[in-house]
Amino acid sequence: MTIKNPNLKKGALMDTSVSVQFLGGVADEQNLTGSCSLLQVKLGKNTYRFLIDVGLVQCRFRESLERNLAILQQFKPISINGIILTHAHIDHGGRIPLMVKHKFNGRIYCTEQTANLLPIMLEDNAKIQLSEALFREKKLKKYLPEKSSFSKTWLGNYDKTKRKAKSQRQHDPLCEPLYTMEHVKETCALIKAGGYQYEEWIKLTNGIDLKFYPSGHVLGGAICVFRISKRKGFLYLGFSGDLGRSDGVILPPPKLVEEPINYWFTESTYGGRTHPLREQEIERLLAVIEKAVVEKKKIIIPSFALERTQEIIYLISKYIAQKNIPEIPIFLDSPMAVKITKIFSSSWHSPGLFKGQNELHFNPFCPEENKLLRLVVDQDASSKLIEAEGPCIVIAGSGMCDAGRVRGHLRKGLGKEKTIICLVGYMTEGSLGRKLKEHHPLVRMNGEEILVKANVLVFESFSAHADSPFLNTYVRNLANNPDSALKGVFIVHGEKKSGLDLKVELMKNLKMKGDEIVIPKIGDIFTF
Repeated sequence: MTIKNPNLKKGALMDTSVSVQFLGGVADEQNLTGSCSLLQVKLGKNTYRFLIDVGLVQCRFRESLERNLAILQQFKPISINGIILTHAHIDHGGRIPLMVKHKFNGRIYCTEQTANLLPIMLEDNAKIQLSEALFREKKLKKYLPEKSSFSKTWLGNYDKTKRKAKSQRQHDPLCEPLYTMEHVKETCALIKAGGYQYEEWIKLTNGIDLKFYPSGHVLGGAICVFRISKRKGFLYLGFSGDLGRSDGVILPPPKLVEEPINYWFTESTYGGRTHPLREQEIERLLAVIEKAVVEKKKIIIPSFALERTQEIIYLISKYIAQKNIPEIPIFLDSPMAVKITKIFSSSWHSPGLFKGQNELHFNPFCPEENKLLRLVVDQDASSKLIEAEGPCIVIAGSGMCDAGRVRGHLRKGLGKEKTIICLVGYMTEGSLGRKLKEHHPLVRMNGEEILVKANVLVFESFSAHADSPFLNTYVRNLANNPDSALKGVFIVHGEKKSGLDLKVELMKNLKMKGDEIVIPKIGDIFTF
């Protein structure tokens, strides 16, 4: 099927060359963070470069700094025409201020909701980086003579070798934050048009257009489709970003792309795995809440600030309103999550954004309408809440229990039988959350060993990522498009095993050859 190309002048011929280089978040490693792909398009004499996501690589502090700075060796940020951001999570957009710090001055393309959420996410990350850097600086100063204040006068008559070693340690750039609040402010000023609506073509330049589809993963999340001019018709590239679920709690399922995609780039976080039935786990959570009310227990829910927190607020509020469970106050003790929840509240009545809009007669994210929701910002109020008895529900960050206000609640509550801990998110290896998930009887917090008497419950069905059956279904539906021109699939954003499992399943379901379904490595370049 040949499609007429309105971007080409009559009689004009345009040589087109398109390549994608994978710079992070591949499915060939164990660390799936740091999503980043470089799309380079040569149209005639002009070359355009766009990054799809510029995520932060999340790992231990020093390794994180080294790996995140490594992106600057791949290209000059000033050479990038634009950044296309699939959603506001830090592992997809957390490196953009670093690009700005190093002279990126193109435009950032994202949805309107992502544009609203991004400043909150980046500001929080800048604070975390600064806090980590200050901690490292204090640790570094332990090795320096007192009263040095990073002055060179302390060197005195030390021999040159020692002076050089200590000088390097003193001024180690890998103990500095990647960027500051000022870089975050400059970043947000580059967001084009305050964000865009779904399913509208956006002109990036002559011959290159972009369209966003709802991804169902988080508020504002987007599947990205590029339409690139050729001599005859177009080349269509589709990037899934993080794909949501078909049974999302508050968001509609991912929208199927209408264009005849030639190459599809899919995430694989849950490749080879199927989610537990959500309905059963929701019933289990409701039973826990009902029991907590009767026995006057406190429920503590460590939760990620974006999406998971709002899903929990929505679910509990919905079932209380339907009188499936008794009333219980819901405290949100996280300044960052409070800001994000206000974005959800202001977006609640936007047509089509939330699937639950017709199920509730009130805005669940607005304390004026949801009388059981209490937003806690003040530190004194948080301290009083830590001491408060149940029955109540406390939702607090961070999701993995290694930082944030949830630490105060856990230190007070883990040693009490009247406490219930509900773990509803992923817990990385070595985190306090993982230790609680594995039911360690003794945990250490702030140098103190705590005997865990609280009832720790694990809920596995709250992931916002598509599982393997849905990832397969989505690609199969793309291939079954009447105008389908699917030539290849690239599997990214997953751990090595999940990527391989998804590849095997796609080969069976699509009857595609192994070299048509690719798991790229970092640095790989593919030309179309």
